[in-house]
Amino acid sequence: MKYDWKKAELHFKRKKCIMKKRFSLLWSICILVALVVSCSSQPKSTPTPVSMATPNCDKGFSRLSIGETITVIEVGHPNRVRATPHVSNDNIIGQISSGMTGKIVDGPVCQDGLVFWKIESQSVPGGSGWTAEGDGTNRWLEQYQP
Repeated sequence: MKYDWKKAELHFKRKKCIMKKRFSLLWSICILVALVVSCSSQPKSTPTPVSMATPNCDKGFSRLSIGETITVIEVGHPNRVRATPHVSNDNIIGQISSGMTGKIVDGPVCQDGLVFWKIESQSVPGGSGWTAEGDGTNRWLEQYQP
């Protein structure tokens, strides 16, 4: 009897292919089960708010602190209010003029040579944003004295 090598090779390739598919499916199921178990066993945590404040970044320049009400000093132009505490034309969300007030809720953040504070104010679109107290020499914000 003559052995048909081609037929045997084809049979072996099919078996090997089927085994690979079975192994691959089994392996995928194991990974899926491991992921489900590890994800469901981790405790649920509540996200905590992150302050962007940089403690002592103003090197003693600032006279302000969180919780205080501020106003813009009369300097001839309004203070820009930004979405983030850095100088960029594309993050300006509004302005606060001399005499307008706001409450400090975060800061200070020292960036681009300025000391920024996050304020809440009805004068600001969206209710809050970052504005600069000053540049280390000149001051544009001060504590509000009613």
